[in-house]
Amino acid sequence: MTDAAAPVTPYGDEDFRKLRRIIGPAVDAWTALTDPRFIGIENIPLDGPALLVGNHGMMGTLDAAVMVFGLRERLGIWPRGLADHVHFSIPRWRDLFKAAGAVEGTPEGFRSLMAIGAHVIVFPGGVGEVFKRKGEKYALRWKQRVGFARLAIEAGCPVIPFSSVGADDSYSILLGSDEILKIPGAAALAERLKLKTDYIGLYRGLGLTALPRPERYYFKFAPAIDASRFKGEVTDENAWALRHEVSAAIESGLDELLQIRQEDPDRRFRRRVLPLARKIMRRVRGG
Repeated sequence: MTDAAAPVTPYGDEDFRKLRRIIGPAVDAWTALTDPRFIGIENIPLDGPALLVGNHGMMGTLDAAVMVFGLRERLGIWPRGLADHVHFSIPRWRDLFKAAGAVEGTPEGFRSLMAIGAHVIVFPGGVGEVFKRKGEKYALRWKQRVGFARLAIEAGCPVIPFSSVGADDSYSILLGSDEILKIPGAAALAERLKLKTDYIGLYRGLGLTALPRPERYYFKFAPAIDASRFKGEVTDENAWALRHEVSAAIESGLDELLQIRQEDPDRRFRRRVLPLARKIMRRVRGG
């Protein structure tokens, strides 16, 4: 058993202060560059336990960090991530995830977070949505996963579907995993390196670099779905019903955000750069 599977404790102000010392300046800078819009945050209950379920953006830590820091600033809550096991297998990277209060994505981890009244955030698409293939922009890649729905029904907690737009445009997909694996020898190499096929992709960001383009981020939180109506009956039928309800709300939110973005005169960075520069100058001057 890894340290990540150990019993969890509430995430306090001192925990957040420690995290801010590590990544706060970087998140603040990226937040300023992406100028996020938050819609529907009144749908998130201030008291937990509660489960937030959404789509994972490409290179998913970019928009996720902006979102959770934004929720902390606006609502005073700190959603605890249920993270893929791979994050806890990488030295130093796992330390950052633990500092953020993330827990390894197991049923036991979820139950521990529910028991302490936490807000929990989960991306059912996992790494598959982080390493997207061509034609999958803002698409859910949940396969046959219903685990989050089963656990939500078991806990009887409110489920808040959320949608995120922006991160999938920060990168261009040069080669998806399906294309890479068609290259002679690529599949054998991936197998030797013990790489899951979902963990492969070749992307381009700003110019010819791997730096993400500063697209504006948009987040929408749909009204909470009451999982307690299933009365704790964790059946396949109930789990799939809840999953369909959640995914439909996320996809509807994505459609709405894409429309909002299309009509947003400040979507393009060149429209935001001058106000951003003025804001930075005011801070430098202490104004």
